[in-house]
Amino acid sequence: MRYLMLLFFPVFLSAQELTTDNLIVNGTFEQGNSNSWTTSGDVQVINDCCGSSYDLEFGDSGYVEQSFSLISDSITQPMLDNGITLNSSVLVQNGEGGEGGWAGNNKGGADSFTVRLQIKDENSNILNSITQTRTDTTDINGETFTNTVSYTGTGSNVGDIR
Repeated sequence: MRYLMLLFFPVFLSAQELTTDNLIVNGTFEQGNSNSWTTSGDVQVINDCCGSSYDLEFGDSGYVEQSFSLISDSITQPMLDNGITLNSSVLVQNGEGGEGGWAGNNKGGADSFTVRLQIKDENSNILNSITQTRTDTTDINGETFTNTVSYTGTGSNVGDIR
């Protein structure tokens, strides 16, 4: 199993109709590493294909996760309390079968992959969440998959993607 992931993560605030730039740190892995991400399993950043200097690849299993603040110089807690929508776009290449020596499964075909998107409060309580599992086979350039989660209550100020 091989994945190429590039993340774009804007925030849309409903009451003021404000859209932010990407909130993920090192979302494209162009730093040549997985800094700012929690990783587990057969995960590594390599430089091997697809219109990007670096990409994150998985062997037989693994995940990456990042939590990020929704509050910034231009976004305040009162703004978030008016409602929020998080949008994610993840570019995934799925189906090569793990060609690296670090990946034991060289059998090809697409494996399942899951994207989980959450809105949390300051105590890491989950206020809303969406999980999407897919088995789409993509070509060498990958395919972009999008997910959206909204929350209209108060207290949201942390996003999380896994």
